[in-house]
Amino acid sequence: MRELELKNVIKIAEREFLISTISMHVRHSFFEGDSKKIVYETMVFEIINEEVQFHHPIFNERYNMPDEAIAEHGAIIKHPENFFII
Repeated sequence: MRELELKNVIKIAEREFLISTISMHVRHSFFEGDSKKIVYETMVFEIINEEVQFHHPIFNERYNMPDEAIAEHGAIIKHPENFFII
C-alpha cells in the first residue's frame, strides 16, 4: 500500500479550488480480501469565503493505482478546464 495525501489550491479568475488526492481503504467489502484493498481518490471543491465546500464536490474520481491518481492530480492543476466546468 502506498499512502498518499496531496492537497493544492488553485485560483481561476476570482475563484479558488482545493484539489485533494488521498489513499483510503475500501469501506465496503463484497468479496473476501476487499477490506484490505486501497483505492485512491481525487476530489475538487470550491473555496467560498475561505471555507472549503466539502459537501459539494465539483469533481470526483477513484483510481486503483497511486500513479494514476498522482498523474490526474497534476493534470487537474495544469488544465482544470478539462476536468470541471468553471
